[in-house]
Amino acid sequence: MTSRTFWVAPAILFALDRILKATALQGLSFSLFGGAVRFVLFRNGGIAFSLPASGPVVWAASLLIIGAVAASAWRDWRLGEHGNFVAYTLFFLGAVSNLVDRIAWGFTDDYLMFFNRSAVNLADGMILAGAIWLAFAPTKPKRQDKIV
Repeated sequence: MTSRTFWVAPAILFALDRILKATALQGLSFSLFGGAVRFVLFRNGGIAFSLPASGPVVWAASLLIIGAVAASAWRDWRLGEHGNFVAYTLFFLGAVSNLVDRIAWGFTDDYLMFFNRSAVNLADGMILAGAIWLAFAPTKPKRQDKIV
């Protein structure tokens, strides 16, 4: 698989998340693994992990984070750090997908319910995968300019 093909994957995952969210909004629900996992709409009005927070602070933080991630992705693309670019793109598109939900519905559409307690969506997984990727990405040594 070429690197060019590889960084298309975040866009495909974004589209799949949007399709699954639309499907959940239409009311489809079913159980997997004996009911341990259910595909069902959960309207998450909070922030990450359903923490109860809303209002201008959440909007400002969301936009600030999305902007910082986009700037970092652009920087790494220009520097030829294509692996990091993919990680930032995963994070960015996951965050954008959840933000689109908040704008459209006032809540994030979660659709995978685990043990009737924890609800997530593919966008959450994209954010987590991008963050973990970046946390463990090898760093290149900074260039040391010689002072003459």
